[in-house]
Amino acid sequence: MRHLVLRVAGILVGLLLPFTVLPMRLSSPTAKAAAGFSLRFYGNGGRDIDRVKILVEGQSVNAGGDFTLEWWMKATQAENTSSACRSGAGDLWIFGNILFDRDVFGPGDYGDYGISLAGGRIAFGVNRGGTGFTLCGTSNVADGRWHHIAVTRRASDGQMQIFVDGRLDAEGIGPTGDIRYRDGRLTSYPNDPYLVLGAEKHDVDRDIYPSYSGWVDEVRLSRIVRYNGPFSPPAVPFTPDADTLALYHFDEGPAGPCQGTVTDATGANPGQCQYGSVDRTAGPVYSSDTPFGMVAPPSILSGPEVSALATTAVVSWTTDVEAMGEVRWGSVCGTWTRSRQNPTPTRAHAMALDGLSPSASYCLQVRSVNAGGSTRWAPEAGLVFTTRAVEFRVYLSLVWR
Repeated sequence: MRHLVLRVAGILVGLLLPFTVLPMRLSSPTAKAAAGFSLRFYGNGGRDIDRVKILVEGQSVNAGGDFTLEWWMKATQAENTSSACRSGAGDLWIFGNILFDRDVFGPGDYGDYGISLAGGRIAFGVNRGGTGFTLCGTSNVADGRWHHIAVTRRASDGQMQIFVDGRLDAEGIGPTGDIRYRDGRLTSYPNDPYLVLGAEKHDVDRDIYPSYSGWVDEVRLSRIVRYNGPFSPPAVPFTPDADTLALYHFDEGPAGPCQGTVTDATGANPGQCQYGSVDRTAGPVYSSDTPFGMVAPPSILSGPEVSALATTAVVSWTTDVEAMGEVRWGSVCGTWTRSRQNPTPTRAHAMALDGLSPSASYCLQVRSVNAGGSTRWAPEAGLVFTTRAVEFRVYLSLVWR
């Protein structure tokens, strides 16, 4: 909320492996490896530059209920000199070096939110109808190292959480209800209907509302609360799933000025780089400094193979390097009605398929993904298998001595 003068404050695998395997082994060619860039902002704050702008009005990226916003970042306190984070009522996050600005002038009709780096800590604010709350993290993330950050918001009770490197860093209660940007809203401020990355969107006063200086990578906005407890930060870039509203890898490149379109991996919400300088180094720029480093893309060495029972099956395959696994399947090859992911990198992949029908034919494909790239879906034509008519179970007798 903005005011015109001042903004106020493996059991299944073990059961199935003894049974007959329907084999199909192949080596899959790899997809082109990702370029592996991040975006480097310089905190210019002014002239509508050194930022990424993403239109939210009428778009799926216009989150207003439950959501998770997560990203990787690397920054130093010397480049982000805002005062200490203050947690409490009001839009206090706006006084930090602003990372994500989905704020609006005035009460905002429905609501708004924003995130900044304040005194080296994450400040996460939510506002609805003029009532706002800012939650402050406890960890210093402005230490020149890459950190995975996730903020979550639950609409039903207003719960807000901040996670740093997979650990719960802070939690609190903010306003409840819908905080979307209202489509068709009349405004005199042209940047109101945008989510802005790396800067204070209205360029009101960069001394009071400073912009962010540092690196950002792998930004994902989801329509659910993805984390409720400790988790392992992602070791590889995300792939979109059914709950992904927008996903930005920032891998368009080449290294140097970002002056064009920033791709949303879902295909729905492209952004625009606004490159330029006020009195600092011009930004944003594509940087080869990423949280994932240079990783070789995976290749499928063997498989996929299927072990099927009557209502369940396990598909397995191996890759030459550690990677995430994905499987998709359906009753007909090319018509994939279900899918599953294993986010844990491994070379020996085994994933369970459930909800199958006895004596039924199915088709599946698998692939593996890491920071270097992705294999193609394999096999190209799909692997057909048939479930058993009867579910076999093995019982071992107990011998007492």
